Amino acid sequence: MAAGVLDLVDIEELVKDSAAKMLDGDAKKKADLENPEIDWDRMYVTHGETTYTNTRLSPKPTAHVLFSANFSNDTPKPQRYTLRTERRTKSTCNVALNKTYTVGASIEIKLTPPNPIIEANAGFHGEMSMEKGVNETFEQELAWTVDNEIEVPPGHMTKADLVIKEDEFDGEFTIESKFEGKVVVTYETKKQREHVATVVRNVKSFLNKENGFKTDDEGRPCFVTKGKCKCRFGIEQNVLLKQTTLPSSKPQSLNGPEM
Repeated sequence: MAAGVLDLVDIEELVKDSAAKMLDGDAKKKADLENPEIDWDRMYVTHGETTYTNTRLSPKPTAHVLFSANFSNDTPKPQRYTLRTERRTKSTCNVALNKTYTVGASIEIKLTPPNPIIEANAGFHGEMSMEKGVNETFEQELAWTVDNEIEVPPGHMTKADLVIKEDEFDGEFTIESKFEGKVVVTYETKKQREHVATVVRNVKSFLNKENGFKTDDEGRPCFVTKGKCKCRFGIEQNVLLKQTTLPSSKPQSLNGPEM
């Protein structure tokens, strides 16, 4: 497969082709072969663990200032201030599939986030379900809370910055999905929609090597989905303090200005 080309297997088309071959000549003439009613309730899919390879974390986390505040003290005594704030950021994971299966227009792939994302407590705890397309971005909101007391000496200003560090992850992944059960295909006539035939097909009959599937030790058809994952996520917060002397004259006395 050439780089950048999507390898897509449509299970709905496979079962339609397989079921149509079971019809006799008369039934094929009467039936609406393109639009049968397909019952998937007896087909079961089990997704295996997500395996990541060729992984890379950014060599150095990126720092971002989320909030800044200045505290000035032009009195002759130290002053205490309270820094209390909450800011929110988003952790993102972009998942792009380059080999997968669909059921008609539907994609139903579930993958576990990479370990660095889970360990960083970046908001991704459960599975990420691919349902909208072959390229999807998942987002989780993170809250960064600060409740600090800051002491500013006389005649000084203290600048407080809430800084978060974000890391990036790049990697490739595979997921093995196993199929069991049967699919029921019902054919009707094109115009009157009268019943023509019902065909029951075991998934083993059409999810085979010729269609991109392999077989496990128990004889179940398996399909390996492949893709790439790129994530950005917060890993740490710090409050950085920088103290400078006020440009004005020396602090005023509590008894009033000197004469």
